[in-house]
Amino acid sequence: MQEIEDGHCSQSQRSGRSNQRIDEEEEEAETESTQIGRSQKSHKELSKDELNRKASELVRYLLFMDRKKYPIKRADISKNVLKEHAKAFNQVFERAKKDLQKVFGIDVVEIEVGKSKGYILINESIAQGNLIDWGDDLPKIGLLLVVLSLIITSDHDFVITESQLWHTLKRFGIEPKAEHKVFGDADKLISQEFVRQCYLDRKKVVGGDETAYEYRWGQRAEKELSKKKLGLFISEVCEG
Repeated sequence: MQEIEDGHCSQSQRSGRSNQRIDEEEEEAETESTQIGRSQKSHKELSKDELNRKASELVRYLLFMDRKKYPIKRADISKNVLKEHAKAFNQVFERAKKDLQKVFGIDVVEIEVGKSKGYILINESIAQGNLIDWGDDLPKIGLLLVVLSLIITSDHDFVITESQLWHTLKRFGIEPKAEHKVFGDADKLISQEFVRQCYLDRKKVVGGDETAYEYRWGQRAEKELSKKKLGLFISEVCEG
């Protein structure tokens, strides 16, 4: 009889300890869930001061990064500016866009950069027909405008092959394999720098035995410049 009672007692104790562990695990899970919920809420919702601070930081970052005219990737904004507030991207980004437009007259335009999103800054005065503002890089602007002009005056619906492009540029003393006294490496400037800045779109031609490329206007050029106005400018230069 004593053994039976001891057995019941032992079973009861094990059952009690089991129930206690279940209660502790449930309490721990509830606490963890609450902490995650608070963490997510803190990431998504910014106070007014935090929003102002992050928006100001983003405005400065966009203006600084745009100096090289390269598209600014969303992932870089989250990593370098928003950091722990990455989930509040839309809230901060919209505020920064409004500030840039209101204070500087600059629009933030979304473009496709490969398979990801990127952003470029478009100045209203440029979009309305003024020259691209590159500061001291006027020679580069001159070369870019020549290339863009050759594209719109080509006979292939605003597309020019690379061979046709260099055939014409050679008339201006610009060679693909020679260092130019003003532009330096013109080939690198056209095929890499202008392409990376989205002023030019360079695509490989499908078919044929030899590797060939063709150029179109890039996404930034389409936003900043007008084919019609550039065409009129070319006509005035030729007539003058």
